[in-house]
Amino acid sequence: MPPSGYLTEAGIQSCLYYLAYTFPSICNLIVLPEQSVEMRTIRAVRIGKERTGDQHGVLFIGGVHAREIINPDLLVSFALKLCRAYTDGTGLNFGGASYTNGIVNLIVENLDVFILPLVNPDGRIYVQSPTGDPWWRKNRSVNAGSTCRGVDINRNYDFLWSSGIGTSSSACSEVFKGSGAFSEPETRNVRHLLDAYPNINCMIDVHSYSELVLYPWGDDNNQTTDPTMNFQNPAFNGLRGTPGDSIYKEYIPQEDLDWFIEAGERVRDAIAASRGRIYTLQQSILLYPTTGTAHDYAYSRFLVDGTKSRVYAYTLETAREFQPVYSEALNVMAEVSAGLVEFCLACLCVVEEVTHGTALAEKLDTVRGFRRRRMLATPAGRRYNQLLEANSAEILELAMKDDRLRKQGLDLLERVIGMVEAAEEKPEVLDKDLISAVEQLAKRVERKATPALKEALAEIRSDLKHFEEKTIVEGLEAASREAGERGT
Repeated sequence: MPPSGYLTEAGIQSCLYYLAYTFPSICNLIVLPEQSVEMRTIRAVRIGKERTGDQHGVLFIGGVHAREIINPDLLVSFALKLCRAYTDGTGLNFGGASYTNGIVNLIVENLDVFILPLVNPDGRIYVQSPTGDPWWRKNRSVNAGSTCRGVDINRNYDFLWSSGIGTSSSACSEVFKGSGAFSEPETRNVRHLLDAYPNINCMIDVHSYSELVLYPWGDDNNQTTDPTMNFQNPAFNGLRGTPGDSIYKEYIPQEDLDWFIEAGERVRDAIAASRGRIYTLQQSILLYPTTGTAHDYAYSRFLVDGTKSRVYAYTLETAREFQPVYSEALNVMAEVSAGLVEFCLACLCVVEEVTHGTALAEKLDTVRGFRRRRMLATPAGRRYNQLLEANSAEILELAMKDDRLRKQGLDLLERVIGMVEAAEEKPEVLDKDLISAVEQLAKRVERKATPALKEALAEIRSDLKHFEEKTIVEGLEAASREAGERGT
């Protein structure tokens, strides 16, 4: 039997009901369309003040592998703490990692946070049963033609499902991939959430154990230079799945790889701040080759079908064992909750949130295109993007508290967006007046900024000289040249 203290399947469902009925203004219950193999209803919750559907969505799932019993408790605990903090007007404290009430408000008022804590209820019941198996991994499917039960839900998604990389066709294997992609109702429920809520563009599948933050891809090493070498190209069938060779590497856009690393570092560092545990951030194949997994499937969807949302998806491996004693489990829940808060903040975009509800919001596609084609093509542009991402939560919190600061930022954005719109046909130069406006905005932010944000602002202000009387592109190139000369 697992250690005492962990919630039962019924207890987890009761927690979800409690959340929905105690915090109805910010939390609603989602009944997923398919019952488990043993006919149990599977539920999730959505936490968020606004219900317009145009805000970013973050999805957390857990309880996929039955023996990893800590993670459903972790997710319902996180949901409860988030709802209580918002309702009571307090912050969140996870050991050495603390977040203000302003940060809590940012998350609840600007995101949809979806939490599916127990993907595999039948497996959990079997693990916690006196007549079950505490180390059971799979669901409880009855497999035709075999006496062995269960499918590994995290090998059942439609990502290179037929490749056999990190999976098995044997029903008795712990990594049995099932009779077909999405053969299992539990897997189809996760797909349903991604389909039904296209605003979901960030996701973590919480597992244990190993203290790892894993990002795509799981089938082979990443590369950013050859888009034709990708999981959809049949010319490479049979060549994938051997890490470290030179025959095949999985394509990932550089912009996405940068985001995975930057956001993953934020999650890792937040966990470390809680009580000092240092999780390792790495591409998932470095653990072992896999296919049919949730995070690879979720991220791959937009590459297969351009109408699907791009979902930045991770697997998080918590703790140092499957079933720590409950006193240690509480420590793990706290440290990982800090990481989940930080992940939510990483999924907020400063420009989108500041321009929300204004006419400028309709022009952001132009800005995104310019950022991708021009800004991220230069070392200086990539550095400015990193600084913005790293300090986005603090900038947003300051803007939401200070109407004058927000207006000042909007006025400046309007001018810059106008220049970006003209950049391709008739580039404009940044005159002294615009440079001065940037200086004034930076100074206003600095008054209440933390040392880290002040340092970032100082770096940007020192580079403004490169942009005066130049186009944005010329300024980025000049700042990049100086950085190269300095060796930074």
